[in-house]
Amino acid sequence: MQSPEMPFFRGRTEGQFNALFVSRLERLIRLRREYREDLNPLGIRLLDRAISATYQDCIDYGATSEAEALMANHPNSDWKNGELQAEP
Repeated sequence: MQSPEMPFFRGRTEGQFNALFVSRLERLIRLRREYREDLNPLGIRLLDRAISATYQDCIDYGATSEAEALMANHPNSDWKNGELQAEP
């Protein structure tokens, strides 16, 4: 998994990747919850896209159970099974 083009990843273990993506997901969900009244629709959509991408990163790096637990506690009508639903 180490690549000379990506020095950030050099020397990191799988557990560190999991912790990185799970903590990022926690932070994004917290930001969405705390600032939902202050953000315009585009800001909310941006956060939702970031949450969706980070959730997928968690799955890709083996932190599925942690990510699913966080998403279960993230009440959002646009989310189903951890995925952002397309706008009609």
